[in-house]
Amino acid sequence: MLHENIKLVKYFILGVLLQVLVFESWNFLGFIDPIFYIIFILIYKFDGSQIQFILLSFTLGLVIDLLTQNPGSNTISCIVISYIRPFLINFSFGVNADISNGMVSGTRLANRILFVGLMIFIHHLVYFSVSYFSFSTYIDILKNTILTGLLTSILIAITLGFISKR
Repeated sequence: MLHENIKLVKYFILGVLLQVLVFESWNFLGFIDPIFYIIFILIYKFDGSQIQFILLSFTLGLVIDLLTQNPGSNTISCIVISYIRPFLINFSFGVNADISNGMVSGTRLANRILFVGLMIFIHHLVYFSVSYFSFSTYIDILKNTILTGLLTSILIAITLGFISKR
């Protein structure tokens, strides 16, 4: 139990530091910044306390918003995906949703890709909708959601590949 909590704290701090120090200033193609800190929400154990998880996600989003001087887009998107995460786990993994650490090992690759893709797409859609806060810019919201989501998915897939091999 203590080992898992230490690992979660390590991923929390690593996600925040990489997001703030590296990925916020990346500007791939001039406007795409990957949102890497979502990896903490993805690898959090499936059978953990939902209340604790929502509070940790809120803290993660708040810390990122404070460090990047963002008006709350990260916090809101983290709360939304942490709230709907159990439904996405059941949808993506079905019978295997009971596996404690299903994102790292123990499930089929197709299930993990579906779960990661849905989580990233919903997070980014909420994030950019709150950031733009205007329905007249729906093309920009969708463009940024898709392009940033693709880059974020690639980075997270590479990172999860390294995590699962350890």
